Amino acid sequence: MSTGFVLKEGSKLFFKGRRISFAAAAIFAVVLSIVGVFALGTFYLLSFKNEIESRLEVVAFLSPDANSEELVGEFETLEGIVSGSAVSSQEALEEFRKDLGEDAELLDILDENPLPPSIRLKLTPEYRSRAQLDALECKLLLFDGVEEVWVDRNLLGKLNTFLYILLGADAFVLLLVGFSAVLVTMLATRFAILDRRRIIDLYWLMGVHPRTLRAPYVIEGLFEGLFGSIVAYGIVFALHLILYSLVGSMGFPAWKLAAILLGLGLLFGWLGSGLAIDAFKLKRT
Repeated sequence: MSTGFVLKEGSKLFFKGRRISFAAAAIFAVVLSIVGVFALGTFYLLSFKNEIESRLEVVAFLSPDANSEELVGEFETLEGIVSGSAVSSQEALEEFRKDLGEDAELLDILDENPLPPSIRLKLTPEYRSRAQLDALECKLLLFDGVEEVWVDRNLLGKLNTFLYILLGADAFVLLLVGFSAVLVTMLATRFAILDRRRIIDLYWLMGVHPRTLRAPYVIEGLFEGLFGSIVAYGIVFALHLILYSLVGSMGFPAWKLAAILLGLGLLFGWLGSGLAIDAFKLKRT
């Protein structure tokens, strides 16, 4: 099979059958843009989740007579803890006063400081899951002077739940638009085969191998997927620029998104053209 012949015929099918091929590429661009938007949203959520988790702290509240500096040293030897910082009762009260803002004067009615001393612990990434946090809490409570351990598990749970929902939506959208893209490629390939039926019969009489006849139509489907993925990437990138101008400080997964859209475009184009060829069987009538 001549590679040059296959590429030439495939390019001819795509560029000469402009209406059908370009319409298929346009539909590819639309469905892949939808995939790209969901992928971008998932990336944003993952980045937000990682940022929130990086700020996650475990707070160990101490008894008034506990040696906080000694406990910090002991805590830092535990697996999963990066560093610890002691916070006195007075420091905790001043931070609380700042958080209250204009309402800070309400604290003046207190006869004594109700806030206990504490130690704030920063964690390694692998210790930011709910199971690891539960295990760490049990370890910290074993130390003398530790009265209570606090961590905002609810926030982690809500982030994980929303992430799972979004990933499920990603999978559903991918199946839906994937079916649409494959169907469009099948129709475009079928029209191209019907349009060139006489030439195909002539090639059969010349003894051209069936795979040589099939390959140009696969190339046409790949071209449709390629052009659709390029346009879809531009659309998603433009959307990102708009969001960045409104929100700011939002990263863009350029290479990851390009790989996803290009890979899906070529995959759908190959599947659609291949299924159309198998259904039509490209045999002489």
